[in-house]
Amino acid sequence: MKTQAVQPLVSTAARIATALAVVAFVGCAWAAAGHESEKAVLTSAAAMAPGPLYVTLPSVEIVGHRDAAPAETAVAANGDPRAAGAL
Repeated sequence: MKTQAVQPLVSTAARIATALAVVAFVGCAWAAAGHESEKAVLTSAAAMAPGPLYVTLPSVEIVGHRDAAPAETAVAANGDPRAAGAL
């Protein structure tokens, strides 16, 4: 009696492609976890630093000025019901 070898349901190329995809996914996840871990260590180290942390902000350019409105106009614009009768 002769027995026949079982035929695989998925081709060898599909198995290799799936294995490479899994390896790539795990590698990306590992790299992302390492990056986030490094960021967490740097943040905690900065929080525990003994001295103040000075930051230089970029300069701000003022492009225009507005005339100041009277206080009654600002109160009425905010919807204060008491200001409606005062105007």
